[in-house]
Amino acid sequence: MRIPGLVFVLLMVFHGPALALDGKTYEAINRAAVEGHVLPRYDALATATGKLEQASKAFCAMPAAERKVETLQQAYHDAADAWQDIQHVRFGPIDLFFRSQRFAFWPDPRNTIGKQMAELIAKHASGSMNADVLGRGSVAVQGLPALERMIFSEDAKKLQTGVDTAFRCGYVIAIAENLAGMARETQQEWRAPTKGFAAQMLKPGQGADARYRDAKEATLELFKSLYTAIELAADHKLARPLGASADDARPRLAESWRSERSLRNVQHNLTAATDLYVTAFAPHIPDKSLDEAIRAAFAQAHASAAALPMPLERAVQDAGTRKAAEKLAADTQALKSLVMQQLPEALQIPVGFNALDGD
Repeated sequence: MRIPGLVFVLLMVFHGPALALDGKTYEAINRAAVEGHVLPRYDALATATGKLEQASKAFCAMPAAERKVETLQQAYHDAADAWQDIQHVRFGPIDLFFRSQRFAFWPDPRNTIGKQMAELIAKHASGSMNADVLGRGSVAVQGLPALERMIFSEDAKKLQTGVDTAFRCGYVIAIAENLAGMARETQQEWRAPTKGFAAQMLKPGQGADARYRDAKEATLELFKSLYTAIELAADHKLARPLGASADDARPRLAESWRSERSLRNVQHNLTAATDLYVTAFAPHIPDKSLDEAIRAAFAQAHASAAALPMPLERAVQDAGTRKAAEKLAADTQALKSLVMQQLPEALQIPVGFNALDGD
């Protein structure tokens, strides 16, 4: 994909001063990232999923004919926003017990979610469902994408009328309870005073079971999270539905096409990446011209996202907005290239991996 001219030039000319960064610099980066970015976002996720749980129970407690799915949809959007704001952090407690995949199993090229949900409903429609049973089952049927299908698709009507309405409502509650439980556990495991992940990340190299040998190693983990947020948006959330042309567009490969919030997801990812960069990394980049270029690239991607006048699912195949969608994809790719090619050298951290693999 074509890299915009300004960013391409910047990629060619940056040769920042090779000033050695000391351990205290990496400690400062880590503390700013953990305390100013990661922890507040896990707090927000716990709050939003808790409200989603409450909303699902209130919804299902009402007589079926009086249920307003719009209230439940709003609670879903709030929880999905909070997840998109922290989705890029793939290490730590969220990596335990498949929590990340259980939160949001995506991409799903083989429609595993749809197939397994249909099987689950058909098998248990006359019974009940709870969060404990759901949490021990397949990752495909217990997260935000599964809930989206239940409350935005044609199946949403079946929460108000139908032979299996009671089971479906119980299933919705189970998904919400399971999400809220995972969010609380992740939050608590990050914040535990001495054994918590935040404490271990901010005090690396202490004890035989230390997760990081030094602060620089922890900074590398945080850089991977920054890059992941951008790469997810560029290579998966935009490139997959965009296709090579309007005729080849695949809107149903967008992350959240049923709720038409796929562009909103990308915007939250870019905002989260911007915040992580500005909060933790930017103050410690020796080459201020590089910092200015990265900030400009973020601003360009945000502007291109804001310029799309309709949901991504429609924009990728609409003749009038296709070019705007392509520009957003190109600007996000340019941002990804700039961050990967220039930031690790500026921070003096070794990067020889695919950030999404977590290697």
